[in-house]
Amino acid sequence: MLSTFLRKKKLLGFLFLLIFAGIGAATLWPFDLFSPNGAGWIPGRSGLRFSTPGVLISSAPLLVPASEANNPVSIELWLRSDEIWSRRAALAVYHSSDASQFVIRQWNGGLLISRDSHSNAGRAASEKIYAKDFFRRGQPMFLAIVSSSGGTSIYVDGVWRRSFPNFQIRAGDLSGQLILGTAPASFNPWRGDLYSISLYLSALSPQEIRLHHDALSQQLPPSPQSQSLLAHYPFSESSGRIAHSSVSTAPDLQMPKRFFPPYKPFLQPPLSQYEPNWAYYRDVFANIIGFLPFGFLLCAYLANTRFSRHAVFYSFLAGASFSFIIELLQGYIPQRDSGFNDVITNGLGALLGALLAHRLRRD
Repeated sequence: MLSTFLRKKKLLGFLFLLIFAGIGAATLWPFDLFSPNGAGWIPGRSGLRFSTPGVLISSAPLLVPASEANNPVSIELWLRSDEIWSRRAALAVYHSSDASQFVIRQWNGGLLISRDSHSNAGRAASEKIYAKDFFRRGQPMFLAIVSSSGGTSIYVDGVWRRSFPNFQIRAGDLSGQLILGTAPASFNPWRGDLYSISLYLSALSPQEIRLHHDALSQQLPPSPQSQSLLAHYPFSESSGRIAHSSVSTAPDLQMPKRFFPPYKPFLQPPLSQYEPNWAYYRDVFANIIGFLPFGFLLCAYLANTRFSRHAVFYSFLAGASFSFIIELLQGYIPQRDSGFNDVITNGLGALLGALLAHRLRRD
């Protein structure tokens, strides 16, 4: 009965086209090659609103003098989150010299701060801290992160909430391209409002943080600028595509017309994608299984044509080529990853499916 099915050429061709279209739709959805930038000004007040995926990028790197690279730092964010059960990046710094990045995210209602670097082999190494239950949907929050040789402390609305003695943010981590609204290399779009951002090359005291919070919450005039203030963005422009820093040496932030993670990898090499965890192996397995029907149906169809002698090879080649085209296109879709891992595993799935069809037909 199965051998009879494998000889029904028209049916095999129709089923293969369905699989072909299904894989294309599933892997290229949402077909968003030209996504508009969802960042804009808040009507009637100072601030930026990220209603849909949006991004701002500094016009030049933020520079920290080498002599101050090991200084303590303080970061103040006044913001309001529209989502909490998600992974969203509010502020990032990307170091183009070594492709490392420093990112402040919310993750499942908590605060995730990470520093990612790359080895000579291309593999990423990450240091991170996570504090649970920090964000409340729709509620403005004044977040202060203070880090020195004694570790990193986090304050919410002027009140200490959590300390991490073994994690230190250094001034050098703030030297690089500033990115607001998403992670530098992945689709982690922020949803909510950003009212102001301040970066300091010193460890603010609890009293200073309380004063800053009180001034903002009561809409008082800003407190005198600290000598250690590296950059301050009050987002008071209300129009245009440029946000200026009150510190003249800090770069402007530009609002592109289109949204895209600015340093998203294109066709990543296999080693850089490898992660020794269950999620990675699950994705590999899914990629292989997903292309099994492709190879099976195409090989069975070709076996009924003049290409029958090389049906297995052509099926494998078609699967790998189709996967390569998908990965090329995914490189231009913000929500998708682009890498050679999928080309290899999809090609393997097509090969296994083709070998199965060839074996069943012979039997």
